[in-house]
Amino acid sequence: MSDDREVADEATAHNQAAYDQIAGQYASRRAGLDRSFPELRAALAGRLPRVADIADLGCGPGLDGAQFARAGHRVTGVDRSAGMLAHAARALPGRVVRGDLRRLPLASRSIDGIWCSASLLHVPHDQTTAALGEMRRILRPGGCLALVTAAGQGARLESVPYAPDTHRWFFYRGPAELDQQLRGAGLAVVTMTEEITSRHWLKILAEVR
Repeated sequence: MSDDREVADEATAHNQAAYDQIAGQYASRRAGLDRSFPELRAALAGRLPRVADIADLGCGPGLDGAQFARAGHRVTGVDRSAGMLAHAARALPGRVVRGDLRRLPLASRSIDGIWCSASLLHVPHDQTTAALGEMRRILRPGGCLALVTAAGQGARLESVPYAPDTHRWFFYRGPAELDQQLRGAGLAVVTMTEEITSRHWLKILAEVR
């Protein structure tokens, strides 16, 4: 068990360093592109109060969170990468914090909605329960989670297409397994759909049971 945890921690540290390295390129490539799953974003927004407290988990440069902020919501961006947060601080001034999906630096029952896009795919399989449990912990009663992650099986170390000397660990999940894990964390799946673009995505809307 300790060996598994050491491997998981090594993969997490590796990904953090990779995102620190490519933060500028990542932010510039994302700027001006709507790759944030607009239908899922709209579905989440439709279930929130008029002015909601939203956590953008694994926020990267903060571009998705900024869209919610422009709609009048209070958004906090959370990311492990200091390089990414330097960009997010410009998109979400005064509302970013460094943190880990498995140990969120947010108070219990403080959040109405969570946006977590392409972040869980970097969490090792054996720590999925911890990450989903943390999401459930910070959500208020009736709160909602919009989650996008990579569909598939296993784990792979993959090069970054625009920075081929940099590699990231990806952890793939199947829909049935993820549905069970969400329910085990106290999150009832409202919708689960799939989309194939640069990856095979699972798009989930879930609510506090």
